[in-house]
Amino acid sequence: MKIDIKKLKKISENLKLLYIEDDEVARATMLEMLGRFFKDITIAVDGRDGLETFKNGSFDLILTDINMPHMTGIEMLSEIRKFDTNIPVLVISAHNESDFFLKTLKLGVDDYILKPLEHNQFILAIQKVVEKIDLKKQVIRYQNHLEEEVQNRTLELQKKLYYDDLTSVLSRYSFFEDIKSMDMPVIFFIDIDKFKVINEIYGTSTGSLVLKKFAKFLLDFVESTSYKVYRLSADEFILADNVEYIEHDLYEKFVENLLEKLSCFQVILDDDFITIDVTIGISVDQKDLLECAKIALEFAKENKKAFMTYSIEIDSRQEKKDALIWKNKIKSAIEDKRIVPVYQAIVDQTGEIVKYETLMRLRDKDTQKLISPFFFLDIAIKTRLYDTLSSTIIFNALELIASSGATLSINFTFSDIKNRVFIDNIAQYLDDRKNLGKQLVFEIKESESIENYGLVKEFIYRFRSYGVKFAIDDFGSGFSNFEYILDIQPDYLKIDGSLVKKIDTDESAYILVKAIVEFSHKLGIKIIAEFVHNETVFNMLKDLDVDEYQGFYFYEPLEELS
Repeated sequence: MKIDIKKLKKISENLKLLYIEDDEVARATMLEMLGRFFKDITIAVDGRDGLETFKNGSFDLILTDINMPHMTGIEMLSEIRKFDTNIPVLVISAHNESDFFLKTLKLGVDDYILKPLEHNQFILAIQKVVEKIDLKKQVIRYQNHLEEEVQNRTLELQKKLYYDDLTSVLSRYSFFEDIKSMDMPVIFFIDIDKFKVINEIYGTSTGSLVLKKFAKFLLDFVESTSYKVYRLSADEFILADNVEYIEHDLYEKFVENLLEKLSCFQVILDDDFITIDVTIGISVDQKDLLECAKIALEFAKENKKAFMTYSIEIDSRQEKKDALIWKNKIKSAIEDKRIVPVYQAIVDQTGEIVKYETLMRLRDKDTQKLISPFFFLDIAIKTRLYDTLSSTIIFNALELIASSGATLSINFTFSDIKNRVFIDNIAQYLDDRKNLGKQLVFEIKESESIENYGLVKEFIYRFRSYGVKFAIDDFGSGFSNFEYILDIQPDYLKIDGSLVKKIDTDESAYILVKAIVEFSHKLGIKIIAEFVHNETVFNMLKDLDVDEYQGFYFYEPLEELS
């Protein structure tokens, strides 16, 4: 679709636009651009203001941000749809998650424009929606004045509304209209893989040709069936049918046949040809049919499958909601200083405490109970809150060492070690407090995520100069690199708890623990066994000459030193 600036200005200057944006700078920038086309622009500064302004005015088009105070764009549009289900809406947002996209689809949003704005994309979106408005206004004018002409013109306008301009298959609008009348719908959500690459290499005109050829391929494929072909947006198509009963095996064969025929699909160019692959999400008789198909499509892509049928087992929406809840809990805990260290004693063979391991807990705001990082650490890492958590715990531990004189063991992940500013701050802390390093053991978690052993060696070498000792945590957990151990020569190896806790019931675990102990002692490395949970395990480990012990058999993690 080409941009016609003159036509766009001519149509837009007669339209009333309601523009909602809370950011003053973004609003000013946008108004400069919008002022080229619209003469009548009403501004609202947040969702609540936008809703009140809409209720008290008359507008042809709404342009709104999503993330705003008092009332989000989604919430505002939900209320507006109670008054007007047809007013065109354009959404501008920095969010590109599928959740936002699907919510706006449900609210009948005409287009979803991502920040930062790409000028031509934005102008094209404006042009499409104002042309749609103009078409509807033309229908009204003809209905009022020229009944006979209206009848002819309406057919033409309906074709534009119900059929996709580029491919001539049914439009997105048609899909949502048709789906309302289906009692038991089945849809196949088809996405062309890496279509953006085709546009980048061959140009958008060739990309458009591919879309038209693919649409024709789909029409031919379903010609002898009752399926309809829709173009949802860009490179996304839907095959839909209203069925009498559900046959999952039949749908899978249908897709397999489609993929087989697609393997012969080519778009011939002058000196080249283009083939395509697709991914397909199948959804059958679901309440949120399109959303479920989208979930199946995304699951297929993530798992490198050609297609997937929606099921509750692959639906991660609740997991994402839970992750969002935990993210907010973590942020609140950080702000309220409810991320707290606890200390678990480590004892020698006589049961005497030799040091403490510093562990992380989150204090629940309501119950004041301490929550293990098992429930929130992965979320913290994914939401980039981990660095704050780690820094809080480690510097609290350093403060305790300075005041108590105890020896503490502190955990470091590879993420911590990569954080240069964080590591430099620890070094500066030790520079300012001479001999404090001799009371420290840094535990490095053995993991496949360590991608640069040179950086780990540099970290160890740097802090050994302060007198810090080093332990490799979770040794024997499945990635035990003996060459790595020989290279960095740690002071301690901590045998992974999954081995320790079953050496009294699993002979292979016992043999592996014994081998680790013998190997380490020959190298002059001390062994710490964690997860020691009963006397039998303790005695077996003592017989193997394990040096130090940690677990609930001796001490639980406490907020104060024992």
